[in-house]
Amino acid sequence: MPQNEISAMRKYPFFKYFFLSLFFIGACNCLSAQHLDSLLSQLDAKYPQEKTYLQFDRAYYNPGETIWFKAYITSDNLPSTISKTFYAELLDAKGKILQRKTMPILQSSAASNFDLPDSINASVLYVRAYTSWMLNFDSSSLFIKPIHIIKASAPAKKSVALTYSLHFFPEGGDLISGLQSRVAFKANDQFGKPVDASGNVVDDNNKKITSFLSIHDGMGYFLFTPLPGKKYKAIWKDKKGTSHETVLPDAKNQGVSLMVDNTASWINYSITRPDSVDDAFTFYYVIAQIQQQIVYSAKVNMSHKTTINTSIPTDSVPDGIMQVTVFNALQIPVAERIVFINHGNYYFNTDLHAVDKHLDKRGHNALQVDVGGNLLSNLSISVTDADLNTPSDNEENIFSSLLLSSDLKGYIYNPAYYFSSDEDSVKQQLDLVMMTNGWRRFNWQDLVNGQLPVIKYQPENYLSVKGKVFGLSQSLLTGKEVTCILKTKSAGAPQIMTIPVLKDGSFEQSNLYFFDTAKVFYQFNNDKDKSMTSMASFSIYSSFVTSPGHPATLFSSLNAPVTPDSITLQKNLAAMNLLRESYLEASKIKVLDVVTVAAHQKTPEEKMDEEYTSGFFTSDDAHIFILENDPMSKGALNILNYLQGKVAGLQISIDGGGNPSATWRGSTPSIFLDEAPSDLQSIQSISVTDVAMVKVFQPPFMGAMGGGSGGAIAIYTKRGGDNDNSLIKGLDFSTVIGYSSIKEFYSPDYDIKNDTTVGDYRTTLYWSPFIIMDNKTRRVTIPFYNNDKTKRIRVIIEGMNENGQLTREEKTFE
Repeated sequence: MPQNEISAMRKYPFFKYFFLSLFFIGACNCLSAQHLDSLLSQLDAKYPQEKTYLQFDRAYYNPGETIWFKAYITSDNLPSTISKTFYAELLDAKGKILQRKTMPILQSSAASNFDLPDSINASVLYVRAYTSWMLNFDSSSLFIKPIHIIKASAPAKKSVALTYSLHFFPEGGDLISGLQSRVAFKANDQFGKPVDASGNVVDDNNKKITSFLSIHDGMGYFLFTPLPGKKYKAIWKDKKGTSHETVLPDAKNQGVSLMVDNTASWINYSITRPDSVDDAFTFYYVIAQIQQQIVYSAKVNMSHKTTINTSIPTDSVPDGIMQVTVFNALQIPVAERIVFINHGNYYFNTDLHAVDKHLDKRGHNALQVDVGGNLLSNLSISVTDADLNTPSDNEENIFSSLLLSSDLKGYIYNPAYYFSSDEDSVKQQLDLVMMTNGWRRFNWQDLVNGQLPVIKYQPENYLSVKGKVFGLSQSLLTGKEVTCILKTKSAGAPQIMTIPVLKDGSFEQSNLYFFDTAKVFYQFNNDKDKSMTSMASFSIYSSFVTSPGHPATLFSSLNAPVTPDSITLQKNLAAMNLLRESYLEASKIKVLDVVTVAAHQKTPEEKMDEEYTSGFFTSDDAHIFILENDPMSKGALNILNYLQGKVAGLQISIDGGGNPSATWRGSTPSIFLDEAPSDLQSIQSISVTDVAMVKVFQPPFMGAMGGGSGGAIAIYTKRGGDNDNSLIKGLDFSTVIGYSSIKEFYSPDYDIKNDTTVGDYRTTLYWSPFIIMDNKTRRVTIPFYNNDKTKRIRVIIEGMNENGQLTREEKTFE
């Protein structure tokens, strides 16, 4: 029965299958496209991969400063919903962990910081970040970034002799004897910095075959037809004029030459085979996939033809790296090429304006951030001294990291450049990157051979507390449950959990959410006299994933750290000295205060806030009300009635049917009772006399699921008896570790207090990791104060919306 020489199919969530008949030939028995599609669907369903990118407040740091960062986590180029716990580590050059932070993932993002000690001597540290799920895959999928540390003294740089290398990359992967191929190349020094290169390709008789010249950042390409039995090498010169020789890869006798051209709406490709080949090299499948989703499939029968030319429509394909793979009849990948699809759909616009600019000493400033559309958007912003945090010629950003670097093998110099413009020249230069770097998300041959990832780590559902019972037989443990009472440092009500015990004595409770440390009080359920509990011993602990090892090649393929130029370096050293002097002056003033002035007495609000709150609820960006100190609370019918009119912009109303509602900036505030999620109906019935404190948080409040775009109202009830001792009296307990404590970025308010006796030499003027925009909040105004020295500020905003589109806006104001 006749069939088509090429029949093509493309697939994505918004695609329909279609077949295109091009040529008429006979039937062939080979691997089906449906089988490959099934393999890839299985990979995507069971083994979806996460990627992460970290925005830092600065590119480099002085000893004693704080590294602030915000993480964005994606899967299939969408906000990831796989993991709920995030890890970040600060490593030295030997891979030793200096600090480790654990964070809850909210809105597919997380944030924390590292405090650098004053005594640090290293010039380079590394930040590694990941989720537990990412540890199931290649270690190259983890986020690793070198951070340059400016030393207190700036020693003269040692002169290092530069060495240069040239690497060749035949398009499709291999040179095939007798077939013309496009050969890309890349020249760089031992640090990965590109160098210009030019030269000639000669055969084993030193006969010139062709010449080549780098086009962009040491990269270029040339056309070349290797002949059977011939050897080839390149004779080339570096930028200093020194001559080098580099051997080209040997040509194969069997295979295909794949040539790909990326146009606006089509990927044009050609496949050419030698005249004489085995049967396995007369029938092929061409598969194109993006993020483990097949977008194109073609059956190609070349038993009567040596060349075919056809196209892949890309007008409806999402932006990102497309992997085009050619398989022969034996299910073996024989050629592969990656291309970047760019329709400009990967980003959304963020507008940034300075609506109040006073860059004099401690002047007040305000930035206005606008986001169009109605999608939920999650942003972060850094404001730094533009003369101390200057752009470099080797930048990475949210676009280049999530869409480019995280998917490719090898070193990419200045990856952010390829997203700096929509000009055709930049797109062509990006295609050189595609030709000189390999795909690393998965290997087709492993997939066809059934070699799937081994899952050792399951996605974490926030915190888990695990335990093991020792000293009791399986028969005694059968059907037993352990009652655990989780008591955090805050004054919230203890969390009571009844957990089944397995036959081996183990038990586990997940989906917990607390910071710092907590106590877990325990006993067997219905063990009133504790007779059974006293017979056993318990081991209870928090379950965090173990830090991955340190492979020898961990740092070998990384971009070099961004370092300041000589002028910026001197400015940073001067600023560091001023900062140290201000710290010393501040410490002297504090000592004098201790001697001559009575110690500062904490206000009742400060005392109660310190006693009752934990985690995100410790934020200072809130209104605090202590009801027993407020005469107005005595006449309030309930807590909602009390809050009416208390906070500007917070609207609380109760309709004729007694149903309460609340809005802030057009969104509904999240409600918490003793730091546990609640609702207006529940707290409406709480008597004012039972409430110790109310804390109303300005929008957004990241302690709330969904980002808290309407802020939050946290109700704290009075403590019963002696800190709930009636529940835990006489019970044994274990201390467990929660998420890393939250440190708030300090931003002074000089309208309230302007102490000029202590200098202000902050290098980061403002940092906010969570700016949440939704359909009702499309504009945010950010106020901050200048320091004593800055004359120019550099503002960088990055973020992601609920559809996975990314944004980046950078401006300098002076």
